[in-house]
Amino acid sequence: MPDQLECGSIEISIVMPCLNELQTLAACIGKARTAIEALGLSGEVVVADNGSTDGSQDLARSLGARVVDVPVRGYGAALIWGIWEARGRYIVMGDADDSYDFREAVGLVERLTEGFDLVVGTRLKGRIMPGAMPWKNRYLGTPVLTAIVNTVYRCQFSDVNCGMRALKKTAFEAMDLESSGMEFASEMLVKAAILGLKTSEVPITLHVDGRDRAPHLRPWADGWRHLKYILLFAPKLLYWLPGSILMMIGLVLNAILAIAPSGESVYLGALRFGDHWVVVAALTFLLGYELILTGLLAHLYTLTHRLQRQTPRMSWLVRVVKLETIAIVALITLGAGLGIELSVLRVWFDGNFGPMNAIRPAVTGMTLILIGTQTLFSGLFYAVLSDRYQKVLSERPGRSK
Repeated sequence: MPDQLECGSIEISIVMPCLNELQTLAACIGKARTAIEALGLSGEVVVADNGSTDGSQDLARSLGARVVDVPVRGYGAALIWGIWEARGRYIVMGDADDSYDFREAVGLVERLTEGFDLVVGTRLKGRIMPGAMPWKNRYLGTPVLTAIVNTVYRCQFSDVNCGMRALKKTAFEAMDLESSGMEFASEMLVKAAILGLKTSEVPITLHVDGRDRAPHLRPWADGWRHLKYILLFAPKLLYWLPGSILMMIGLVLNAILAIAPSGESVYLGALRFGDHWVVVAALTFLLGYELILTGLLAHLYTLTHRLQRQTPRMSWLVRVVKLETIAIVALITLGAGLGIELSVLRVWFDGNFGPMNAIRPAVTGMTLILIGTQTLFSGLFYAVLSDRYQKVLSERPGRSK
């Protein structure tokens, strides 16, 4: 059932980020107004200006658009400021270079009235006019980033880089978007997936932009920024999976070496494992442990500072695992490592400081000392984040610009 709208209120805001778009701005504003009329909704056109020097602001005002001056440079910054200032319950965003036909926003907004929170245009399922998209964007960048987002966050998007989208203002507020650059597009989809927002797609047409200069987009640099942001919210893929594999390799190597006494080699078919493999075992285990700890802290930081939400598993962990418990475990581990190292020294002393074969216990003790130290200092950071986590729902900070 379509959402009930308040009488007399602005129902739709079409927001355009703008940086020296004098050549195409009038066409975009005209098409946006046509879309508002076709929808039969009360609406406004908001031009989020990023410091234009070609008179774009005056042109926009003369055409009846509302101009929001954005002091922070960047595609994402312009949209964030523009959408926060927008008065409509439904928001449409699209570039002001005339590459998107705002009359196609009608189909996106209609999906919002059906109950969707975010509707994304898809050029790959729509139509791409000749020369409108470089080959590396069409066949490499966009498909690869789309596949990564769909795999990591279990989505079903076909075009994660499309700049024409429609969303409810309440959904925008819930996502608390903050990226100032082109990665804003990825942040929106990632947070929508994590927050469980209802999303949909509508095929649209991508046109050749109407400017006589190069676009602001930098394919390789902006693509890398997209990828970094996508991975930021994926601790399982970036930290926990490789960390678990490395720890398992370390444990298996240690188990193999434990079959024989120190100094003797272990043969598994043609493979020979001697004392020096204990160094490899220690290294892989320590790397894996560090990745898992870092992933936990990164995930907790993301929940408290980027998403501002709680999850059942993390709530259980924060409730059960306290700094005191971490400190006790860390000190016991550290003490065990120091005890092993002292026993090695004692053997050396008893042997009148002569040759000895104690590489396995020496490396094992070192590993325990490092694990205890890592755990203790990571625990201090964990305590700060867990305290913040417990206050997330009760002390959600207001949005500042």
